[in-house]
Amino acid sequence: MYTRAHLRLITQTDAADLVSSINRDGSTDHYSLETGDGRNRVNARSLLGVLYFVSEHSNETYLVNETEDAKFPIGIDKFRI
Repeated sequence: MYTRAHLRLITQTDAADLVSSINRDGSTDHYSLETGDGRNRVNARSLLGVLYFVSEHSNETYLVNETEDAKFPIGIDKFRI
């Protein structure tokens, strides 16, 4: 099992801000967004992927750090539920 951060992303600006925060964190960690059941995933460093994901799964968006469990960029705190 791994730790996930439950996020609320509503607008395109929210998606762009999330991607920007993740890409500025200075790490090479791999982040993904996934649904509650983990069946749908996208690369959280990809704006196009995040925009698609939010349009389809806005109510169940979770951020996962696949490299180092429970480590998240500081900039995502404003999106946490």
